[in-house]
Amino acid sequence: MSFEVFVQSFRHGGPAGIPRRALRKVFGKHLSEPEPDFWKLRYDELNYCDLYLSFWSFHGDPGMVTGFTVHRPCPDPRLWDALMAILALGDVVLYYPGYGLPLVVRDSVAAHMPEDMVKSLGRPLVVTSGREILQRIQND
Repeated sequence: MSFEVFVQSFRHGGPAGIPRRALRKVFGKHLSEPEPDFWKLRYDELNYCDLYLSFWSFHGDPGMVTGFTVHRPCPDPRLWDALMAILALGDVVLYYPGYGLPLVVRDSVAAHMPEDMVKSLGRPLVVTSGREILQRIQND
């Protein structure tokens, strides 16, 4: 897929943090970290993608990230299951501008998103699996 997926954590309308160690655990052995803000996922020869991390709101705290971009997400179900697990870590939103609505694991996450984001992208949809995330993206 030649687009980007964005994953961000919010709290009370502003950026929040996701522990790096939790991300590392979710991605497991498929993850390599060439740079603090640039990670690579490789599931096999055909399924790989890059992640660009952001942590500006935490003053460079290397233990927390506010979100990340998945550049050219692969169709491997393990990626989408991992993204689903990350959505469940807190008030985390997955979105892909220019396409469908943002995706979350609980309705309550919408209350933590910035108002202008909800106005721009719409009220998020609740998803229940990595497979559902991928299907929604493929159908948009």
